[in-house]
Amino acid sequence: MEISPEDVQQDGARKKVVFSVSDVSIDDARENTSRLMEWPTNKLIMLLRLVRQERTERYNSLRIIKKGMEQKGDFKEYAEIAGEDYEYWTRKAWVLENIIRDRSGTFPEKITDDYICKIIASVEKFNQKPMVINQNAKCIYGAKKEEADG
Repeated sequence: MEISPEDVQQDGARKKVVFSVSDVSIDDARENTSRLMEWPTNKLIMLLRLVRQERTERYNSLRIIKKGMEQKGDFKEYAEIAGEDYEYWTRKAWVLENIIRDRSGTFPEKITDDYICKIIASVEKFNQKPMVINQNAKCIYGAKKEEADG
């Protein structure tokens, strides 16, 4: 296995992770599952947020059409289209949730602005945290190893 030069880190530095909220659009959701599985998890989370919003809009449209049908309107064709759209976006949300769940064991129930801000803060925190071994722990480990060997 080869490691690309940008993946090699030195002096305890971590590879920088970027959590961008702007480079995902609802059109990206139309990608097939295989392609979506290649996406980084942070982009999938942002896409899931958009897909859930789209699904909510389709549900609300379906509800309005149903009310129109109750008023003896001829909306059957629109109801079928709205129902198919709602089903499509529901299934797309499930696909994204399953990909995220396969990677992390869970998926976010709600993706609020606060949730995204917390993720961004966490990413920035860990981007700055160096990878160093605590020398005190190293000495303790070394002493225990010598006692075991002796």
